[in-house]
Amino acid sequence: MVTIGLVGCGTWGFNYINAFCSIPEVKLQCICDIQEESLQKVRKTYPNIRTTTDYRELLNDDHLDGVIIATPPNSHFSIATEFLLKNKAVLVEKPCTLSYHDADTLIKLAERKNIILMVGHLMEYHPVVLTMQEHISQGLLGQLRYILLERTSLGKIRNDVSVHWDLTVHDLSMVRYLVNRNPKWVSAHGASYQQENIYDLVIITMEFPGDLFVQIHANCISPIKKRQAVISGDHMTMVFDDVKDIYKLQLISHNGDITMPKLEKKRPLTNQCMHFLDCIKTKSPPRTGSADILWVIKAMELVEQSLLNDGAKICWDWNGGTSVKDREL
Repeated sequence: MVTIGLVGCGTWGFNYINAFCSIPEVKLQCICDIQEESLQKVRKTYPNIRTTTDYRELLNDDHLDGVIIATPPNSHFSIATEFLLKNKAVLVEKPCTLSYHDADTLIKLAERKNIILMVGHLMEYHPVVLTMQEHISQGLLGQLRYILLERTSLGKIRNDVSVHWDLTVHDLSMVRYLVNRNPKWVSAHGASYQQENIYDLVIITMEFPGDLFVQIHANCISPIKKRQAVISGDHMTMVFDDVKDIYKLQLISHNGDITMPKLEKKRPLTNQCMHFLDCIKTKSPPRTGSADILWVIKAMELVEQSLLNDGAKICWDWNGGTSVKDREL
């Protein structure tokens, strides 16, 4: 049995608790959060799980095989570093870090210690996204022409990261998984309505070789919740609507025929957690491991650079080094 700890049990951390507690072959041994109120909620629902406000208790627990880090993004790098140094497998929530340099440093540490480092790019474990990737690789869509991803809702006001660091990471990881090549350039425009230098709305455009264009809309001030992806080729278009309860995927041929396949209902987070456990047991590289981490964080840094330069197209091979930490927040 694999023994796991969790650092950070806010809303998303609690989802991890529920997911791991549904998997028989794992023991969730200890949960940490600096908010006693959050731990009281855990103890009420799961009274047999140990809780603490000091993550160093997990750090020094020799019985832990791995740890989930679901704390605010600006703490990911330092906490993940400490657990890797203690030879604990690490699954860190997205974004893995807030800079390419920090991500690369974590990866090199994990490789040196021969320890699993995985990021929570949830959409790569979604049954619909897995099916879409199969259809693309089989040539069902023909040559890809454009991809449009929209992620909007009235979200909570955050003062730590902009909407693209909160939401767009999901879509960028999907783009990498589905397209499996590097863009030629990245451009981004954004607007801050509620707090200076914290973007509430961001629009990202990317051009890939083969005349493929990708556009991503992220918006935390829209009253309409959208979690939608449109992937169009010269033979067929796929529409993925993650807000729907059933028939989340539509296949639309160019003559107008629509097919809505029934897909497994397994939760993406459960799939992700089970993959982490398998990686620990088999010492296998994670699907969302080093290559995935670096691609997404590099794309995010290019987005940052474009936002700072009024939407300029930033070439993929640019290596300037601007991160969210370089902006005055």
